[in-house]
Amino acid sequence: MLRRVFINSKKVPVPVPIKTLDEALVWIEETLVPPGHSITRISLDDRLLTGREPDTTVRGDTRLVDESRLEIQIDSPIDLAVQTLDAVRNLASVIGAGLKQLAVDCWQARGNLKPTEFDATVNDSQLLGDLIDHVTGIVDHEAVETAGVLGIGALLKRTTVGLAMARANSDWKGAARILLNKLEPLLKELVVEAEMLHVRVATQPATWHMQQPKQKAPTG
Repeated sequence: MLRRVFINSKKVPVPVPIKTLDEALVWIEETLVPPGHSITRISLDDRLLTGREPDTTVRGDTRLVDESRLEIQIDSPIDLAVQTLDAVRNLASVIGAGLKQLAVDCWQARGNLKPTEFDATVNDSQLLGDLIDHVTGIVDHEAVETAGVLGIGALLKRTTVGLAMARANSDWKGAARILLNKLEPLLKELVVEAEMLHVRVATQPATWHMQQPKQKAPTG
């Protein structure tokens, strides 16, 4: 049976008989997750069970023993908003850093010979849009401070669609124009707006109406 769990890196004894992963998650959600908070990360014996590439070999009926190491991250909506805004800012900077070279590669491309980093840039731009959606699902989207990030998010989606269409048509010169004239300015503006919103949310949490995010479902 499970003897202890690690909540936000702190060891917590388990005073009830728990034999499976599902039982552990139910107990944690019912007794250890504060109101308005959510489980955002689950790992068992160093195998990540949540995220973009979870270990699908671990199921809810996985048996737990005394030595099992179950680690849980619990975050508040404010924590999630701040973390996601950090990710938005960092990813926008990373994408922007390679755009000029990618635009040159696109301009010089011929026929169906797709530039090496093109797919990665389109995929990262789509991920960036998903992260912005995630922020707006937590932070009050009617607050005036969020207008900049929301507006950029909408334009970013249109720009990403344009890049996908250019790729489908092997229109590499058109793709180069989109990268330099549309995507690059948007990313620069997004870095600034995400940083400003990050500071406002982190330093004035009591003034924000935060939506409670959905909790991670147990595995299996």
